[in-house]
Amino acid sequence: MFGEDVAPTFLPCTRQAAVISGRERRNGADMAVKSRGRRAFIGGVVALAATFLVGGVQIVVSGPADAAATAARVVRWVDGDTVETTQGTVRLIGIDTPERGACGSAAATRHAQAIAPAGSRVVLGNPASVIDRDKYGRKLRYVATPTGRDLGLAQIRDGARARYDSRDGYQWHRREAQYHRADASHQDFACTGGTSTGATGGTGATAAPVDGECPASAPIKGNANSMIYHLPGQQYYDITEAEECFATAAAAEAAGYRAAKI
Repeated sequence: MFGEDVAPTFLPCTRQAAVISGRERRNGADMAVKSRGRRAFIGGVVALAATFLVGGVQIVVSGPADAAATAARVVRWVDGDTVETTQGTVRLIGIDTPERGACGSAAATRHAQAIAPAGSRVVLGNPASVIDRDKYGRKLRYVATPTGRDLGLAQIRDGARARYDSRDGYQWHRREAQYHRADASHQDFACTGGTSTGATGGTGATAAPVDGECPASAPIKGNANSMIYHLPGQQYYDITEAEECFATAAAAEAAGYRAAKI
């Protein structure tokens, strides 16, 4: 049946079973590796998708290297580009508003407060291309409202400048071109003839304070954090550090301030 020169080979049953079992184990191991690979791939896709959603809000990110967005609440605005949050002090990426006491500072702070007032929820974006903190220890982040409104872009449209990016020696960020386009078509915060102006149109006879004090020509002290103005002679006038100075109460109220009660 098998021919004269070929002897049939029969393995004992136990050895045949061992060979078959070994093949099954190898096949099973291969399938397990493939299964783990598929699960890892799917898990990576899910992790990437998670970076797009924070509290149900869609956040646009440039790629999987970006850290996930973080939810926070506003504690107070220090000025138009720096905000204290429940996640720490944050410096908005890629913009620059006037420093405290300079013309336009109060207007920039008011605009930020109007969009994201104290106690409101914000979303902090952390692009991978930008360092985590600046030299003052502030976190560098995009800041957006829960509806997705970008505070940096909104400030530029109101009068802030697009700065601190790859065009002036800092890190590139993905909204850089958009910010510069907006900056080119919107007027910066400026002082013209003693008037502090911004794109929001708020004006008033003002003067810049010096070391927190107002000049005799505009003695009314405006506190941008509380949006209260103090008249000379009032109880807290001397201890109030002015952030904006007004010549008249009407000018202060036109800029959005309210009078101190005492």
